[in-house]
Amino acid sequence: MSGQNNDRTYLAHDHSESMLYSYAVAEIIIHSDSTYTWKTWELKNKKDWEKYNLFKPKISTGKVTQKAEFYTLTEYRNGNETDFNFTVKISDRRLTFYYPNKRNKLRKTYTYKRIKKINE
Repeated sequence: MSGQNNDRTYLAHDHSESMLYSYAVAEIIIHSDSTYTWKTWELKNKKDWEKYNLFKPKISTGKVTQKAEFYTLTEYRNGNETDFNFTVKISDRRLTFYYPNKRNKLRKTYTYKRIKKINE
C-alpha cells in the first residue's frame, strides 16, 4: 500500500542576469504541510538546462500562507524568518509571482509551470 503525495512541483527556466552564468533553472515544490522548497540552478549555457538536475542546486525553504486569492512564500534560514516574502497565485497548472508597482498595485512578474516528478 502506498500513500499519495500531494506535493506540487513548478518549474521555470530562462536566461540569467548573472555575470558568471548565462542560464538559470528554478523549481518550487509546494508541500502539503504548507511549506515550500525552492531550488535554483545556475548553468553555463542554455543547452544544459534539460540536464539541470545533474548539477547541485541552491536550496531555500519556507512557509506558505494564504490571504484571499494570493499566497505568501516566506523564507526561513536557520529557523528564523527572513525579509524575503513573495506574493504568488498558485493553481493546479501554474505558480505566478506578483510584485507591487509604484502605485502599490500587484503586477504579474514571472510564471512557473507545473511539472510531474517521477515520485509524484
